[in-house]
Amino acid sequence: MLVEFYILVIPFCVIPVFLVSLDYLNKSAELKRSNSNVIDFDKFVKRKEEGDDVDIDIAKLLDIDKIAA
Repeated sequence: MLVEFYILVIPFCVIPVFLVSLDYLNKSAELKRSNSNVIDFDKFVKRKEEGDDVDIDIAKLLDIDKIAA
């Protein structure tokens, strides 16, 4: 009787925990993917200003104050 109890109870306790943890890992990976695709334009232009001559000229042409959101 005890063995049958363990055979019936353990899968119903372990499988939901496993599925919830898989869902959490999937959502956290999706969040990381979506966050890595976002580019901060201000930081990008500031990095361009510190680059070579071509990047400096491009950054001068892109005046941040004149760009509308």
